[in-house]
Amino acid sequence: MDYLYHFDRTAPFYSGPPFQLSSFQRVAHQLTTTSRPKLVEILLRQNELLGASKASLENVRRLADPSTYVVATGQQVGLFSGPAFTLYKALTAVRLAQHLSDQGLPCVSVFWLATEDHDLEEVANTAVLDEEYNLVQLADSGQRPAPQSSVGFVKLSAAISTVLDRLDSLLATAPARIELMADLRASYRPGAPWGQAFGRLMARLFGRWGVVMLDALDEDIHRLAQPVYTRALQQAPSLRDKLRLRTAQLEAAGYHAQVNVTDDSTLLFVAHEGNRLALRQQGGKFLLKEDGQVTASSLEDRLRSRPLDFTPNALLRPIVQDQLLPTVAYVAGPAELAYHAQVNALYPEFGRPQPVIFPRASFTLMDGRVQRWMERYQLCVEDAWQGEEHLRRRIAASGFAPGWSERLDQTERELTNLLENLRADIETIDPTLLNVLNHTQEKFKYQFERLKGKISRAALRRSEELARHQLLLLRYLYPERKLQERAVSGIYFLARAGYGLLDHLLGNIQTHSSDHQVLGY
Repeated sequence: MDYLYHFDRTAPFYSGPPFQLSSFQRVAHQLTTTSRPKLVEILLRQNELLGASKASLENVRRLADPSTYVVATGQQVGLFSGPAFTLYKALTAVRLAQHLSDQGLPCVSVFWLATEDHDLEEVANTAVLDEEYNLVQLADSGQRPAPQSSVGFVKLSAAISTVLDRLDSLLATAPARIELMADLRASYRPGAPWGQAFGRLMARLFGRWGVVMLDALDEDIHRLAQPVYTRALQQAPSLRDKLRLRTAQLEAAGYHAQVNVTDDSTLLFVAHEGNRLALRQQGGKFLLKEDGQVTASSLEDRLRSRPLDFTPNALLRPIVQDQLLPTVAYVAGPAELAYHAQVNALYPEFGRPQPVIFPRASFTLMDGRVQRWMERYQLCVEDAWQGEEHLRRRIAASGFAPGWSERLDQTERELTNLLENLRADIETIDPTLLNVLNHTQEKFKYQFERLKGKISRAALRRSEELARHQLLLLRYLYPERKLQERAVSGIYFLARAGYGLLDHLLGNIQTHSSDHQVLGY
């Protein structure tokens, strides 16, 4: 919240205010990239494999020009594109790249496919809503070569066809499901690598805006980034000290460190028997959980011969990204924004400027039925976010016995004032009785809240329609007590509204603010 609305309080931990053009210009003037031709070669190969559009391939070629910069974003490669906010991140990168280009800073948008991550359980499922707005989980356990292998090495199982059929049946009444299901079936095929399936779908969704995909789990990419990995090995103690100092600085400023840095942390993972394991360091000696002690020289030899065995942790990944790309901005979610306050301490050690961290757009979407109910009961999305009891009262107040809720609130205020008016008299007579008054006020408030809750429940019990609407609104706007964009897959909304929804969302993304927006479709 401070980053968004009181940047001066967070300024020591970031490169510049996210809504000022001068921040991006300052980063661009500091950027130097020596590997553009090789980078273009790799990205052309990757994007052609994913079936990228002509616009995306042209944007890859534009990166050969030293005057072209990158607005980057990325996400774990979730099933069927994962939560809706993944689409919002990509669209925010598109919008920001357009804005900066219009302001004289030519940019293309690049989406980093986080295929190196090994948390398959987190990305192996997604969810859509059925006709009653119940959250329905869809999953594919995948074919994994090792228990902790990077997701990019996992292949979709034969069950993915059944999962797609199940999705098709759930979206049976959705107007745009045919186009969406065709793209999903073309991307998610049995035996396809997990990251490739995700990348193919994203390339289809965002190709008209020229979004470039970058698959991190690529040996040529790792060879380009090898200097970063080498420095992370050679300077592991000093980098750890920098991060622990930054943790202390954040805590002293009243914040927290999003990523825990321990006494034996390094910034690297190393492959061992197909598993992605954290590399630790104790007393100057490197350790792998399953392999015991390893020497620095053997690790450096391995890095030269098998660079794909080394992958970055969350704090090093941005450094790798910005070693490869001329990044002026990175579009981040809330957790990413937090850990970039730590990463900021590392950029000088690698001779790179930190890009501007731009907060992604955030939306709650409403279909026509939900919009009608919201208008009928005079609700806003915050009413759902405040929970079942609050939403029940608001619907009952508008839909049954108009005015009773306001009369109850007025009565509560009057009784509260009556008790408060006794305070001066009680203090004069016997100050020790003030504690009794405070206790009485607390009991009164508790009992009155119980009374209001019972009245609202009684009102809803007398109206089956109101009770049903309250339940459906809560399921839709606040599924399982989560923001809609985190619980529901973006493909659900694309199936309901069509691909034109992406244009609608893009047109509503602001470059001067990231306030949450509520949009109908």
